Amino acid sequence: MSKSTKLEENNTAESRPLSACEDIADFSPWHGNHAEDVLSESTTKQGFFDKIQISQTESSTARPSVWSRLKHKSGLQVLSSFVVSVLDQRQAHGTNTAGCTFKPPPRMTLTDSKREAWLRDLANPAIPLRRLSRTIPHGIRGRALLDQCLSKNIPTARSLWLAKCVGANEIRAFKRKGASGAFAVGGETKWIRDWTANVEQFLDAIVDSCSTSEWRANLTYGLKLATHLFAEGLLDRDHYFDWLLSALNHSDLDTIPVYLLLVRTHLDDLGRSRRFGHRLAESLLEQLHKIQRQSSPEGYHAVKVKMIDLVKTFIVSSPASFLLPKVWQRYEYTLRTIVGATDTTLCACFRDLCKRNARLQTLADSSRDSELTVHQMIIGNLDTLLSFHTDINRAARDLWDMADDPNLLVQVCLEWSASIYRYCHSRVYIAARLLRKWSGLGIDVETPIFEFIATRSDACGLELSSFYRVIVELVRSRHFSVGRYLQWVIANGVLSEYDTSKVLPCAVGLIFAIPLDGLPSHIQNLRQNLLRSIGVSTAEEKCRIAQIKTLIDRQLRSEAKENKSPTAFDPPLFCHSQESMTVKSSVGHWIREKVIDRPESQQADLEQRSLESHPRPGASSQLCNDASRLRTLIAALEDLDDYPTMATVLTRCSTYQDPHVLALATVTICHHLDYLAAMGVADKIFMQIFRQQATLKTQSGRMSLIEGLIDLAKSLPNRMGETRALQKDLQKYSSKVSIAACSPISEHMVEALQSDESKSISACTDEVEQLLASGTSMDKRLLSSVFDMFWKRFEATWTDSVQLSVAAASLLSRLRAFDANVVDELINLTLGKTLASQPRPKLMRIGMPLVCAQSISLEHLLGRVSQLLRGSDASGAHGELLIETIALLTAGREKRYYRFCIQQQRLIRDGSPAVVNLLQHLLQSAHSAQGTSSASTARRLLQVSRSLSLLRMFPASHTPSPKGANEIFRSIVTMEGAVKTLRHLVAPATDAEADGIRRQDELSFLVDEVGVLSLPLCCLYLQAILINKVRVGEDASEQVISTMLKLAWSSSALKTQLWASMTTALPSEQMILIRDKAEREFFTLLSSTSDPRSNKFSKLTQCLLSCMSRADEGTHRAISATRILVRIHESLAQLMAVLCSLKLRRPGATTQLSVAEYADEPSTHMKLDALLRLLYIHQSAIRTSIVSESTITQLLVLLSRILVYPFDDPYTHLSKEICDFLIIVAEHLSPPVQSRCIRTLYDQHHIKDPRLDYIYGPHETTEGNWLQLATGLSPSRKATQQAFPVRRWETLPDATPLMTENDTSVSLTLFGARKAVL
Repeated sequence: MSKSTKLEENNTAESRPLSACEDIADFSPWHGNHAEDVLSESTTKQGFFDKIQISQTESSTARPSVWSRLKHKSGLQVLSSFVVSVLDQRQAHGTNTAGCTFKPPPRMTLTDSKREAWLRDLANPAIPLRRLSRTIPHGIRGRALLDQCLSKNIPTARSLWLAKCVGANEIRAFKRKGASGAFAVGGETKWIRDWTANVEQFLDAIVDSCSTSEWRANLTYGLKLATHLFAEGLLDRDHYFDWLLSALNHSDLDTIPVYLLLVRTHLDDLGRSRRFGHRLAESLLEQLHKIQRQSSPEGYHAVKVKMIDLVKTFIVSSPASFLLPKVWQRYEYTLRTIVGATDTTLCACFRDLCKRNARLQTLADSSRDSELTVHQMIIGNLDTLLSFHTDINRAARDLWDMADDPNLLVQVCLEWSASIYRYCHSRVYIAARLLRKWSGLGIDVETPIFEFIATRSDACGLELSSFYRVIVELVRSRHFSVGRYLQWVIANGVLSEYDTSKVLPCAVGLIFAIPLDGLPSHIQNLRQNLLRSIGVSTAEEKCRIAQIKTLIDRQLRSEAKENKSPTAFDPPLFCHSQESMTVKSSVGHWIREKVIDRPESQQADLEQRSLESHPRPGASSQLCNDASRLRTLIAALEDLDDYPTMATVLTRCSTYQDPHVLALATVTICHHLDYLAAMGVADKIFMQIFRQQATLKTQSGRMSLIEGLIDLAKSLPNRMGETRALQKDLQKYSSKVSIAACSPISEHMVEALQSDESKSISACTDEVEQLLASGTSMDKRLLSSVFDMFWKRFEATWTDSVQLSVAAASLLSRLRAFDANVVDELINLTLGKTLASQPRPKLMRIGMPLVCAQSISLEHLLGRVSQLLRGSDASGAHGELLIETIALLTAGREKRYYRFCIQQQRLIRDGSPAVVNLLQHLLQSAHSAQGTSSASTARRLLQVSRSLSLLRMFPASHTPSPKGANEIFRSIVTMEGAVKTLRHLVAPATDAEADGIRRQDELSFLVDEVGVLSLPLCCLYLQAILINKVRVGEDASEQVISTMLKLAWSSSALKTQLWASMTTALPSEQMILIRDKAEREFFTLLSSTSDPRSNKFSKLTQCLLSCMSRADEGTHRAISATRILVRIHESLAQLMAVLCSLKLRRPGATTQLSVAEYADEPSTHMKLDALLRLLYIHQSAIRTSIVSESTITQLLVLLSRILVYPFDDPYTHLSKEICDFLIIVAEHLSPPVQSRCIRTLYDQHHIKDPRLDYIYGPHETTEGNWLQLATGLSPSRKATQQAFPVRRWETLPDATPLMTENDTSVSLTLFGARKAVL
């Protein structure tokens, strides 16, 4: 093949290269048909060029004529004039002066087919927009527009063009309808908000359709379109972000990745404003918290990783968004796990956030003092453990997490367990269990106990016997070392300072309480030597232990020989109140070893004998003897106060098949339920007895066992199923003795019962049982006759033993089987007559047998007494009845009337209204009738320890706050004797001590005695003191504030906080006076010449701030809040002026500061810090807008100005604290107030700071009005500028079908645009 042939083949059109540049000047790609594409010999040698045609009209050059002019001395000027004239002509003829011809594409109603065709053309990029801009279809708007764009897959740029066309027409429609000014702007704003809502609904619909086959493409298109709409400014920013954050917060873990994509896109915009930043941070942390709580979080690992990356980025870019004091405690651990320890920048941000949130948590709550709050939280959680529904393991860990200081936790627990301001003594066993749990968790409990003994054991309101009991339980469980304690006693010289003439100190008294059993011999010898050094011999102690053991053993042997009823009431075996705790512990240990922990062979033989005795009625002596011995053991353990050993006894007895033994064990559990529940054994023993009663082979005594189990099950948590089963069993056994509808009882039967005066009560009981078994019935008249006869028999036993009275009262209870309503009515009527009669028997002899025999409930009896006392004076017979009722209510457990004591404890524990009413009557009786014998008796009754314990218990245990303590005492606080009564409740004292207290100031005494546990009572005491001082004409508020200032200077911070807390219980008038006085003292202190850097200034300001934070402003809240904020504004303005002057005279400025002036700068900063703390107290007044918006705006603007002040070390923290305060407060302000603040700072003070934009939101000039229009451009006048808003909806490309000189939305003439010459 020749070369020419190959060349021709290579030059074919098919082999030419392709190029996209078809219209470039002086360049033509090779196509094969161009002149340059043909190769010839000349073009190959010389190249291809266009020859310039020389015009023949020009005969010569113009150089000579031009050169002569330029060569002249004025040539340069002539040339310049020529160039200027050329430019003028170009300016005159080239500037665009045509009017603006922009007009959005008009809308026209089209048929469905034409509209679909137009949309298909819009989706085709090959069709230019100018062709489509002639008309756009009418009716495509809102959600339909977005759906059409998605379904037709219209390119994003063209979708934006269509949205702008529709939006521009919609907005112009408002103006065509005649709206102008604010109405037009409001209509446009509403339309944009509706359009934004349509976009949000469009995205929600895409997210909901994720189960379809095309969900990925639809989701990509929807997110891309929404992002471009936001970037073009076509959405309401606030509305869109609100929707996004709400969707993120409420979405489940399956749909959250979609919203995470949007959040990551707008992360920078969300982090620029506090309004959205803190919501985003909280939502992200909540979603992470949800993932961590999932049972299988591995399925959401990818989502978790993306979310963690997003949180890390957001912490660094916008750390202020994580200022979340209200929920920081909830999410701190989650955030700590995210941060880790590798990224130093991230760790530094997290540490800073921890400090700032901790400060805000402390200062944001106006009623919160750190030390006092920790005490109150611990004690509040401890009080919840007194119920029977608490998990001690969880409570121990929660309390440990609550307190940062383990020593404080242990000491508060010990103080709570021994406090006289709590009623239930089972606290000692709860405290012992908690201390054991904490010891297992690694806390050293012995060192805090030693510190408690040394520093706090002599505090007011402690019952040392309860403290000793806690230590005894710890010694028994080997959680407290006796040897180490005795060494501590020797090392501290406790015994050398002991004085036998004074009260026994705690450190010495504990030696007398240490249990000896299980101690090594050398420890016992050391204790014996220590006691001998103070003149005490242990021989008497050993002798007393042997005597008590002999008494108990003799009683057990006598019970085995005698056939005594197990319900007999015997006196105590010994005077247990005089025995030391060491003696009691030793005897209790002996009972556990010798009686309970007998060899298994003996125990099995005993159980076998009990089982064999049940089927044979004639062999019931062994059964009775077992129950009698159990009763003796329980009585002895009650005298010893050894409830742990009692729990062991009851646990062993719960395995017996003896219904009498089980019934006695059940009623014992009910009686001592608070102790057994505190030890955690009540529920276990109940379940064992419940299972045993279901397998009993004998019916004798089973009904009483079931009744006792029902009462016990109702008091235990989560035992409703067992209660229903027991009630069914009770109905089954009761039906065997139910009364059938037979012939009525005859008149002769009643006469026979009444005629035989010598018939015993047991015989009457047999008669009633026979009547019930025979199925006879009684009408109301005959039942009344029988009731009257039984009541007379009951009256006859009032001078006999209580046991006989209970047996007689049980006859009345048995009559309920005939007609319960009639019998209850008769008992109520007869009891009322008996209580109102004169002379009247003692209420103890009437009420206790009736309650024990279940003839009447204790609550009903107290209600009847309250009805008699209501409306009567506190003197005479009614006064005596009140005294007897209180004595009945406070009767101790030593009487062993179990059924009565069970109801008594339940009423007190539940805070029955009947008990509250009686206590109020008692207080009124003791203070209103001073000259009567009942009043003196009532006052003596108030000195009884049980009455005092009951009165102390109600304010502390049955009220949610100190204000609720007035429920019982509100009627006597204003009486003259109230101060003495409340003083005795706060700190019991002898008559000599009371005289000494009266000689000193009551407020000073209250200062010494106030504590966290006694705070409710001290509040009442303070209220009574102030009322008494006002009565005599003294300035009470002045004395309260003076006492507080003395406390601040001389006492601990906790005492000061307690004193401030007591103001919350005062009446509103007194609180207002105290608050006003504290405010005056505070601002006087700020304006004084004292050095703010001194320790005294810090303590006094903190004291006054605590008082003001605790005061309740009541109905005058708005007025007082406005006044205090105005005072704060004035003080801040003065400090701002000082700061400005200091800034101008700093080193390096034109004027130097003197030494004295340098000293003013730290003082100013200290005062500013005090004012900031006062602002934190009153921040609720700013957030809730109870003061005027102008006051709030002025204060916030002033704080913002101080914020930008350049603080130097060591006061840079002030700037951060001001910023944090503004951040927390501003997020609760209304948008108009925020806008007014930022506009004032920008326009009047010319302050521009990114922190202010974050706090209040961006200013208008930075948001969209960036373009300025200059007017008045002339040499004689200064040009003015004004904002020129850009119509975002009209920034359309190719808006008109024909291109003109000025067809843009913003007229080109405003910019002096020139025509382009191509």
